[in-house]
Amino acid sequence: MSLIRVNINNREITTTDDKTILQIALENGIDIPNLCYSQNTKPYGSCGLCVVEVEGSPKLVRACSTFPSDGMIIRTDTKRTIAARKTALELLSSDHRGDCRPPCVNACPAHTDCQGYVGLIANGQYDEAIKLVKKVIPLPASIGRVCPHPCESECRRGKVDKPIAIADLKRYIGEIDINKGPFVPEVKPSTGKRVAIIGGGPAGISCAYFLSMEGHKVVIYEAQPHPGGMLRYGIPQYRLPKELLDAEINTLTKMGVEIICNTKLGEDITLSYLKKNYDAVFIAIGAWASTPLNCPGEELDGVMGGIEFLRRATLSEPIYLGDKVVVIGGGNTAMDVARTAVRLGAKSVQVLYRRTKEEMPAEEIEVKEAEEEGVEFTFLVAPIEIIGDGKRATAIRCQRMMLGEPDKSGRRKPIPIEGDEITFEADLIISAIGQKVNPECVKELETTKWGTISVNPNNFKTSMEGIFAGGEAVTGPKIAIEAIAQGKNAAYVIDNYLKGEEVSVPNPCYIVQDDLTEEDFKKYSREERQEQYVLPSSERKISFRPISKALTKEQAIKEASRCLECGCHDYFECKLVNYLQKYNIKVDRIKGEKHKRDLNDTHPFILRNPDKCILCGLCYRTCEEVMGITALGLKGRGFNSEVIPEFNLPLNQSSCISCGQCVDVCPTGALIDRAAVNKQVPVEFDEVHSVCSYCGAGCEVVYQSKGDLVFKTLPNKEKAGVLCARGRFGTEHINSNLRLKTPFVFCENAESKVSIDEALSLLSKKLKLIEGQYGKDSIGILVSPKFTNEEAFVLRKIAEKLNTKYIGSMAMKNAVLEKIFGYDASTNSYDELFSTKLIVSFGDVAENHPAFATRLKNAANKVKLVSINSNDSRIKEWSNKFYKVDNNLDFLKGFIKSIIEEHINEKEAKNSCNNFDALKEFIKDVKVTTEAKEFANIYAQAKKTIIVVDEDTTSEASLMLLADALSLCKKVGKPHSGIILLRSKANTQGFIDMGINMSGDEILKEVENGQIKGLVVIGEDIYNDYSNVLKNLKLLATFDLFETDTTKNSNIVIPIASSAEGCGTYTNSCRKVQKLNRAIEPLLGTDNLCIFLKLAYNLGIQLKNIEDIVENISKEIPYYKGFNKVYDKLQNVFVPLNSSKGVQVLHTDGFNTEDKKSVLIFKEDRAMFHDKKVYDTVEKDFYNFAHKNNIKI
Repeated sequence: MSLIRVNINNREITTTDDKTILQIALENGIDIPNLCYSQNTKPYGSCGLCVVEVEGSPKLVRACSTFPSDGMIIRTDTKRTIAARKTALELLSSDHRGDCRPPCVNACPAHTDCQGYVGLIANGQYDEAIKLVKKVIPLPASIGRVCPHPCESECRRGKVDKPIAIADLKRYIGEIDINKGPFVPEVKPSTGKRVAIIGGGPAGISCAYFLSMEGHKVVIYEAQPHPGGMLRYGIPQYRLPKELLDAEINTLTKMGVEIICNTKLGEDITLSYLKKNYDAVFIAIGAWASTPLNCPGEELDGVMGGIEFLRRATLSEPIYLGDKVVVIGGGNTAMDVARTAVRLGAKSVQVLYRRTKEEMPAEEIEVKEAEEEGVEFTFLVAPIEIIGDGKRATAIRCQRMMLGEPDKSGRRKPIPIEGDEITFEADLIISAIGQKVNPECVKELETTKWGTISVNPNNFKTSMEGIFAGGEAVTGPKIAIEAIAQGKNAAYVIDNYLKGEEVSVPNPCYIVQDDLTEEDFKKYSREERQEQYVLPSSERKISFRPISKALTKEQAIKEASRCLECGCHDYFECKLVNYLQKYNIKVDRIKGEKHKRDLNDTHPFILRNPDKCILCGLCYRTCEEVMGITALGLKGRGFNSEVIPEFNLPLNQSSCISCGQCVDVCPTGALIDRAAVNKQVPVEFDEVHSVCSYCGAGCEVVYQSKGDLVFKTLPNKEKAGVLCARGRFGTEHINSNLRLKTPFVFCENAESKVSIDEALSLLSKKLKLIEGQYGKDSIGILVSPKFTNEEAFVLRKIAEKLNTKYIGSMAMKNAVLEKIFGYDASTNSYDELFSTKLIVSFGDVAENHPAFATRLKNAANKVKLVSINSNDSRIKEWSNKFYKVDNNLDFLKGFIKSIIEEHINEKEAKNSCNNFDALKEFIKDVKVTTEAKEFANIYAQAKKTIIVVDEDTTSEASLMLLADALSLCKKVGKPHSGIILLRSKANTQGFIDMGINMSGDEILKEVENGQIKGLVVIGEDIYNDYSNVLKNLKLLATFDLFETDTTKNSNIVIPIASSAEGCGTYTNSCRKVQKLNRAIEPLLGTDNLCIFLKLAYNLGIQLKNIEDIVENISKEIPYYKGFNKVYDKLQNVFVPLNSSKGVQVLHTDGFNTEDKKSVLIFKEDRAMFHDKKVYDTVEKDFYNFAHKNNIKI
């Protein structure tokens, strides 16, 4: 490896010649697109996106597989590279089958994430659902009531039964939002820019909302007495209560938007004034003029436009109604007019329409409800004359029509039937055939032949600099959601304009699945659509009270759960869709055969969709190269190549260990993980970095949450992290509906629910009674080491207060290393594995700590690896030598005997180790096998050795002999040489440090002997194995997440929180202190630390909060001296803390014994290894689930 200099995009970079162009670029913040590259796998070069130009080379080269030479000049973004990337992306798109976004999202003019908020509702996350909607729609409750929901027309659920009630669900969360106090989006700091918006309708409100969020000062000028536009004056009260609209508009004022009403453009203010006083202007004056009937008599009194009629009705202005009202038109406005007339008291309301009922543009439900309310319909008639008495209109003469061929709208064109006419008497004739813009107030601007304002369709710019326009003033009459979309898009353009940038409205490039057939929907069962309650027509038509009630909570969840989950669930992480947008790819330019593969894969954690696979190879390369598994592989050649599980088995029947690494590296939605929630839904998650709560390896995790649910747990990609199945997918318990929520007290076969405070108060009294009656050490505490150091400290204080030494865990072993070295802890750090000369893996390291095992696999590339086990192990594949031994101590005894006889100086050994002669006596009769001798030679000859031991399966006798070997050969107390004891639970080491170190067996032995009369069990399920022993107790109290066999047989049961709901620290297996961060708020309203602190307080212990605890740990725990000083900046901090970073290598100045020598210990045991026993409730539940679903973990 030597230094070289390269030039990338005119940047001179010094690097090394062992890196590819892509690696160098990424290290220096230069983006080169790629889909098949991973820092953890070898170069592959399959996607063709990373091509770059190299000066002097006629061909493009692949940056991911090209190693540069000194002085190389590279260009990453040229016409040639961009053209090549576009072609590659077009080819990938041509055989990519699926939907980037679901049909409902694509159909919505505002591209509201319908699937997102529907899925969140299904999961009970109403606050998050409303936040998601308000990213696009500022008036969700109003729009939910009035929108004709084009999203539902495209909903694929309609191909099974009926579409999802998307609009009703929007209304549901919108009204929750109003009732709770509306969510107000965060507003960025002021930019100092001012924007005037003319028109307070949907487009103006939307534009103001989004510009205000960007920090601009926005003033809305509204011509009417109140803002809302057509939502207020064009939608009747019975469909949209104005108090609800006001509540939503008030959100804008809370954001700092100023609304000035009764101010007309052209009369009260002018464009020249606005240009002079504002940095930008957005005109959204709407389309308030009714389209004329263009027939004689239209000018008579008694003839009115539909919008004017609705406006007057809203403002309670005088209207001459009479008894007979005729409404001309077939749209929703016509229905609103007719139904309003009924409510105002008209005895007869007649709707005239020139086509048939089937061609009416009004919503079907509007027509149906109008008929129920007494509105009459006459079809195939068109007005030809208004008849009057000289003062007012008295009738309307109409031409009968018939339907001809379809016109441009797709509807059949009405054709007059000559000589066939009909006349309708009327006191009021209302024209509701359409609306148009009144351009009189914007004469300075160019307009179209239809009277709308002329704009650049890409950026809303008018003919006057700094003046933008949108909504119906530009498009003509449209539905409200289209106006809202226009306002949002205009805000995006105006915001950039104010920043000095000219942009166009983004036009997403999405792949759409258009080849679905009836066969594709047969797998779904029919489910009844949930409908809102609608008042009977007899009640509806007598007032303007709202005609329907929102869905109930149960209905909303049930309805939202009907969603078929269309669209790509990897959308927010998909690299392919990002590149499609970046390069503006025409996804259907290249047409050809598309694969459609049948897949019946039942893996409970991982979803496969081979039709989205781009054959980047990252999944099977990572599986093999990173994890050492070959669960996935490539089948076939060329166009028909396909990634499949080995032997074409279902994934869960392959050698897959469910680590999820394939999902992490997949650049598309071909591999995704099932979220740990009831309803799968793609949304952008909140992320919190924390630590895995299963084994003691200390893997860093990223919790992805939304609301009060944790959806996923991911490895920390910033640190090339890996997780095992437990860490990655063992999160369902956090969201489980089976979690305990209320404490229970059981007495004489009676069960009583109490509060947490009441339960803790009762427990403290009961414990003190037992202590008082039976004396010292009459109480035992068993607690899973998944709790934090801070929680452990409080529990130890509780034990002290109860005058008992019996506090420990079923996960605890006897402190072997304490007896030999003086401190029961690993002597070296994980990082040293890559600098030693020999690694000895002992026990089921790969099986019980799969993520940690990848370190051994990587280290084995340059370090000799020897593994010892009585069973076959995955680690065998990476080992230089694998010893499959009988499950007794003979191999280790022979190893020790060979060491003593052939590899050490006995005199020196006696000087550095106590008890040497006793050890020698212990192994004197063992026969040294060839394998034991070989291993002793390998071990003794290595200058530096680290032994890695799986605590779960290694017997105490085996651990003693391994530690003895380290002492005899002086391979401990120095860097790169020692022992790493992989702990059973996440904070076993922290518990030991906090003084909770007694084995569960020892505690339960005292229960059996009658010494312990009261037992508190926290997070462990022990009843099945110790039911007879537990019968000796006077009190059994259990703290746990779920009902277990232990809780069922307890006197007091108190619920606890999950590790994702708390904060604190863990100390991992190499003594590194790591910070846990809260991902979601506790389900119980309180976390475990607070629960334990309350119990402590009831017992008279004065600990206030986590800060107080940290201070006390710093004072009382020797190895944590100064803990309070490093607590807020824990980064590579190890205990003991004799410096700011602590000690990574133990015993460099001698052992923690009186004479600084190690103490060689041993004991007879029939087994070298034991089966792993699991008592932790959460881990036990996960293992049961894995076994039930045939999952290897």
